[in-house]
Amino acid sequence: MPERHATPEACSRREALDDWLAGADGLVLGLDFDGTLAPIVEDHAEAAMTTESRAAVDRLAEHSGVGLAVVSGRALEDLTGRVGLDGVVYAGNHGLELGYDGERTVHPAVEGVGPAIDRLCAELDDRLGDVPGYAVENKRVTATVHFRTVPEEHVPRVVGTVEEAVDGADGLRVSEGREIREIRPAVEWDKGRVMELLAATAPDGWRVMYVGDDTTDEDAFRAIQPDGVGVHVTSSEHDDVETDADYRLDGQADVPRFLEWLDDSVPRSDSSRGDRWPAGETFDPARLSDPDGSGS
Repeated sequence: MPERHATPEACSRREALDDWLAGADGLVLGLDFDGTLAPIVEDHAEAAMTTESRAAVDRLAEHSGVGLAVVSGRALEDLTGRVGLDGVVYAGNHGLELGYDGERTVHPAVEGVGPAIDRLCAELDDRLGDVPGYAVENKRVTATVHFRTVPEEHVPRVVGTVEEAVDGADGLRVSEGREIREIRPAVEWDKGRVMELLAATAPDGWRVMYVGDDTTDEDAFRAIQPDGVGVHVTSSEHDDVETDADYRLDGQADVPRFLEWLDDSVPRSDSSRGDRWPAGETFDPARLSDPDGSGS
């Protein structure tokens, strides 16, 4: 995998990106939320899009040649409340929940997982409640353990306790993120599978792009290769990360400028976006376990 600092900077490679967009009939654009549309903050509950991000996303949501999806580890209700735009596909809990036009579709493999998540969150609170800065966010389908503000000497205890607790719980697994651990159902589904689903239901001739900053976004970068383009948003806190993205943006503040350029560069469609993407089949629960319809 290429190191982050060796990844070309997207805004300086506009000619190459223009060539990639040339002849496209439209663009499916997946965007992460935290660290991409919104700056990373100490308290995850305070995260919000910047004024510049809001303006850029508003424009893209109205673009006739762009199918916009916001893909996040946040719960669907939380995510839609923070973005608040119609005509956008929302993928919450890493795509285990999909939302569009007020309708919610849940991956069939996670129905009934709520009680197990509740029990695990209660156990973690009992075992880690005395750790300063520790917090567990129960998202019903998944849970996130936050330790961004935990003193460094306590982080190994938090991580070890989470891994031990999940090892003792049937049907759950742990994945890593920046200063977090994600507790998820043990089902093969992630941001990459979401982007595969969205790409598979897009019209012929549409390109696919994903923009994100975190470890969990690497699944999406890999999933859209070789034809799609991944853009990694860097962070001064994590200079040594590696990425499978094709391009980089040097910090969250560069995201709105790049999105504005996309708005100007992606061809407009002759027909309304609603007639072309997303299609109703995108939200068929059966496709959540078989995105490409291959039956595998």
